[in-house]
Amino acid sequence: MSENVDFPPEKSLTILIPGLNGSGLELGQLPRFLENNGHKVLIPEIDGYLYGSTPKKFETWISQIDSLLDRQFEHYEYIHIGGISMGATLALAVASQRTDLANLILMSPVLKYDGWSVPWYRPLLDFFYLLGVRNWKYVEREPYGVKNAELRRRIGEKFKTSEVSDMGAATITARHLHEAIGLMTFADVHLHSVNNRMLIIQSVEDDTCSVWSAKEILKYANSELRRIIWLGNSFHIVTIDNEREIVLNEVLRFLDRADAVNFSLDQQYNDRNPKKLKSREME
Repeated sequence: MSENVDFPPEKSLTILIPGLNGSGLELGQLPRFLENNGHKVLIPEIDGYLYGSTPKKFETWISQIDSLLDRQFEHYEYIHIGGISMGATLALAVASQRTDLANLILMSPVLKYDGWSVPWYRPLLDFFYLLGVRNWKYVEREPYGVKNAELRRRIGEKFKTSEVSDMGAATITARHLHEAIGLMTFADVHLHSVNNRMLIIQSVEDDTCSVWSAKEILKYANSELRRIIWLGNSFHIVTIDNEREIVLNEVLRFLDRADAVNFSLDQQYNDRNPKKLKSREME
């Protein structure tokens, strides 16, 4: 095992963005795990995007992250950005418009809602929205983005008494979904402007978006370093599902190596305190 290395304070920050209408719970243990292993982590407040706020245009989501980054660059030399689900898409969109970000962490990025559990009538909802029928909400349903049966059960129970759980909110407004479509289109169109080193973690059984999104990013982004981890026993919310320990360890390893390169260190302490893998039955 390589020797631990303490980086100078206020040198590196990782911004992690929750999913659409989320609360940060769907990031699972990742923020604390990274903090415990020496990485500063910030989960941003994004008005009109996160749970509990009135939805706003996707351009304002990007501008809020831009303003946050400008402030944080007064304190940090390097900033990494990433997220889960639509949070990954938002991070991708922001990165396509800036040249000062270090690395991208994309967990289940969404450029198109084409997963196997997405209802057949999903495109019709966008059509009705454009016609002016907007007073509706999309209700989340099983499998809630998770393959683990016990976790699915707990999420279902949670939704009986609460509007938000580990996988996000129980419902998503029509406006949120409409703006998400705009964000996905924006991120896809600007992929050629992305040149950050990136880590993509994607389940091959993702119920919300197929592997097409990850492959699209790999194909059109101009990043010199593109590492992808394919998962085979998870659905969409990979940070809390059956292979969550793999997700935590891979993100830590990626950030450790990135900071080692950024700070010109010989030691790459990528195995300091990895999360032990738990054996779970394939379903």
